[in-house]
Amino acid sequence: MRTAAELDAMIPDARPRPAPRVNGPSSGAEPLVSLQRLGPSYRVDVRPLGARFLFRDVRTDRELAADVAVSIGGRHLFRTTATLSLTGRDRIGKTAADLSRGDAAAWRLATFAAVEAILEAEEQLGAPVDLRTAALALPAGGLHVARPLWPVGSVVLTSPGDAGKSTMARAVAVSLAGGTVVIPGIEPVGRPRPVLYVAAEDPVAYWHGRSVDAICRGIGMNRRDLAEPIELFDARGRPLHRIARAIAERAADFGAVILDSQQALLAQLDASGGIRDRDSLFWHAVDQSERPTFIIAHPNRADARDWSKADGRIAGSEVNRDRSRMAWRATWRDEPAVVGTSFRRYTLANTKNNHGPKEPPLAFAAAWQFGYGDDPGVLAFTAAAPVTAEPSEAPLSPPLAAALAAYAAGATSKAPLAEALGIPVNTAKSRLRLLRERGLIGGSDDE
Repeated sequence: MRTAAELDAMIPDARPRPAPRVNGPSSGAEPLVSLQRLGPSYRVDVRPLGARFLFRDVRTDRELAADVAVSIGGRHLFRTTATLSLTGRDRIGKTAADLSRGDAAAWRLATFAAVEAILEAEEQLGAPVDLRTAALALPAGGLHVARPLWPVGSVVLTSPGDAGKSTMARAVAVSLAGGTVVIPGIEPVGRPRPVLYVAAEDPVAYWHGRSVDAICRGIGMNRRDLAEPIELFDARGRPLHRIARAIAERAADFGAVILDSQQALLAQLDASGGIRDRDSLFWHAVDQSERPTFIIAHPNRADARDWSKADGRIAGSEVNRDRSRMAWRATWRDEPAVVGTSFRRYTLANTKNNHGPKEPPLAFAAAWQFGYGDDPGVLAFTAAAPVTAEPSEAPLSPPLAAALAAYAAGATSKAPLAEALGIPVNTAKSRLRLLRERGLIGGSDDE
């Protein structure tokens, strides 16, 4: 478990929350309290006892109450819904002392200190800031998680299905966890950071693991050598607002969160609310994690049918566009490729940026060498011309570029080309055909 200081150093937008010191009500050792807010919950560690309290659903509007989980030294003791009155605190402390066979007075001090820290934190929520003297300097680490794609906040990537959005999101996750550039033009900022991948579409770890492995192979890395983890959270068809608390508590240990996808995490519409209410519920849940969030989304049906003319909006109400800090629209084009491979060019257009001018488009390509059976294949991202360019102006895929170079060096027929590149003769024949279709070489398929 990372400390609050380590997370603050790792995550640019983490607001420092100094651990409060609370005097115990007796002459015993003074409890030292460290508190961390986890969305709607609080985690409180009390030393030197080594106790940990997790307060969920804290209510201060009427009777003080919360759902409280208590542990010591990493060992769970109990969980209960309790009032936070003096009597309720005494009961929590006594039960914890009985179950841990510990010192009753020490547990009473720890419980009182933890509750007081919670109440103090609740009072400080929404404390006003004088904008005349508010800090103007950029926070440590800047304003981006991955420049320029992902700001410290929420970003939405929208395109119709089968575009490869999830694969791009996993590539960005590898970039953040490894602290290295995976997609040209998208640069991770700061030290490597762990990523929480919330999978609501096809949440099978096997397929996600294969994809991450292929991406890592594309940059010459073993996925086990990533500096930080990419952890999969299986949403299992549950809407985001139902699991927001669980995600927020996990997100505290991560530098970034990816939601795949927005539509799969929406609540079901019913008679009690409309589309705006449903979408607002989703974004309230996003806010609870207090972590930079990358959201994969789909357009509505009409836009998906003619995506070339669409403006990149998410399906649903305008709440989706209003609440995201940055939004990108993905377009793509598949280029001719040899059997067993694919080459797809992408352009990401910045359709919204809350805190500055829109970013220039990002253009890159994804070159797949498909694997079979236990082999996940290799996925390499390369620089490429935007998809608005004519096909004849598009750069060659790496396999075709290698074939053209070998052809220029004298391997002008299928057998010599196969020997030069170490590929089957039929594959060499296919590459020569593709080069001829581009008008880059002469001759016929019979040569």
